[in-house]
Amino acid sequence: MNTLLKLDNARKVVRLLGSARPGMNVLVLYDFYTEHNVQPLAIAIQEAGAVPHLMQIPGSSRHGRPFSDVVAKAMCASDLVIALTRANAAHTEARQQATRAGVGVIVLPESHQPDFFLAEGWNADFEALRPQIQGLADALTRAEQARVTSAAGTDIRMSIVGRRGRALHGFANAVDISAGYCLESSLAPVEGTAEGIVVVNASIPGVGLVRDDPVRIVFERGMAISIEGGDLAAKFRDLLASFGDPNVYNLGELGVGMNPCCTLDGTMLSDESVYGSIQLALGTSAYIGGTVKAAAHYDTIVTDAQLWLDGRLVLDGTRLILEGLS
Repeated sequence: MNTLLKLDNARKVVRLLGSARPGMNVLVLYDFYTEHNVQPLAIAIQEAGAVPHLMQIPGSSRHGRPFSDVVAKAMCASDLVIALTRANAAHTEARQQATRAGVGVIVLPESHQPDFFLAEGWNADFEALRPQIQGLADALTRAEQARVTSAAGTDIRMSIVGRRGRALHGFANAVDISAGYCLESSLAPVEGTAEGIVVVNASIPGVGLVRDDPVRIVFERGMAISIEGGDLAAKFRDLLASFGDPNVYNLGELGVGMNPCCTLDGTMLSDESVYGSIQLALGTSAYIGGTVKAAAHYDTIVTDAQLWLDGRLVLDGTRLILEGLS
């Protein structure tokens, strides 16, 4: 696909979200699967007067695989990191080290897609959405209990006391990641507290869209104890079992998608960002405010649902209700 078609949104990553400026050292970390999308970023970095550094790794199709010490050191030595990788770099120790070192990190998982820079999600008004995303993140921080319900059968409760709400508004910062057009408010629930049922009616990014039978996941004491449904449920169950790590069944994240330009298309950045969708992720939480380190991190996406904080309804489908919260 022609580089010129990708350039506008590559510039958005570098200039708007990354705030690249003359003299900045910008590391583009890419893999064997994503090298066809490197050139537009390199051009945009040079146009901004910043210094591009390109580093290739083999890459993986499984989210949460660790990076080498060499990669971690390169990330920490940069001013801005753009992780243009097939698997998500967010849930890695190397990314966390870079964030702690004050480096802005933009993670772009599943960027092996040829049309990655043409996705509708890039059309979001990032600046206009930022206060809303921050507002919901602040509400999550203040709350002690969360509950998710849906007409499809989801009903799960968890403690979120003492956990910081994350505002993934797209802009690179030294507190948390940017995930490009994946806009969300989220946090890591308190380990061992999730109880109930999640009926996944939309997507399991990295595994597949829900086409027919929903995926029914039962949680007890913070852990998924059963995953039932049709073919997608079996595929997800087999995938998690293949890691040989009991921590992959931990409820590691609660989040709300906040990008009105996204639709369900089977990709991570889009499915997790669908406005009003609720993410309930399994696996690692250590890099987003929790304590669990697992071999993987996979989101499940529920739509047409409700989010309750301390008994108060704050999201009903796509209607966000933040008025009066303090």
